[in-house]
Amino acid sequence: MMNRPQLFDYFSKLATTACYIAPAIMVAADALTIALNRNFSPLKQTISRFAIGPYGWLEKLGMVMVAISFLFIAINLLRVKNQKDLRLLRFAGGLLVIVAIGFLMISIFNTNVIGTIISFHGLVHQIATAAVSVVFYLFCLILMRLMINKPGLRYFSLYSGLTFLIGLTVLVLLGFNYHQNEYIGLLERMIAGFNLGWIVLIGPQVVKLARSLQ
Repeated sequence: MMNRPQLFDYFSKLATTACYIAPAIMVAADALTIALNRNFSPLKQTISRFAIGPYGWLEKLGMVMVAISFLFIAINLLRVKNQKDLRLLRFAGGLLVIVAIGFLMISIFNTNVIGTIISFHGLVHQIATAAVSVVFYLFCLILMRLMINKPGLRYFSLYSGLTFLIGLTVLVLLGFNYHQNEYIGLLERMIAGFNLGWIVLIGPQVVKLARSLQ
């Protein structure tokens, strides 16, 4: 039976593995769903729209895997020592828990907008999507601040900052003309790609940093 240090070390390795596997599954799930739904354009239809169509469970599987990866990273951050100078890092872990829950809500509650009528499921889906976006980009901003002066982590912190800037820009573009945006699917997949890139590139570094401070 593993003792606590061994258990935490194992969980850190599990979190790092999830950072590589989850984005790959999400990309593969989206590509396969697109291939199986030739009548829908990925440039004009969002991931959530594909999730309510034929083979939509593939998209939902990808979302759940992304949620799990964020949750694993968050748990490692929450295990950081409860010291005054590390509280912001623990707070960042709490933000990622919200992001993980948000992704689960997005996968459970389908988008369902018909004209101006929004169902309960659709409303929950939209609120969860907005919450995930705002909280994740706030997390990226905080992480950039925490990593910018650490040796070997400066470039990773800049990627977090770039993720924040690009995400904010795309969200503004979507917000101004959401329902009339002809290429909403393309914009959403661009921002999703950058976020998945964050998980692959930055996620393992965050886990490593958190492990060193536990």
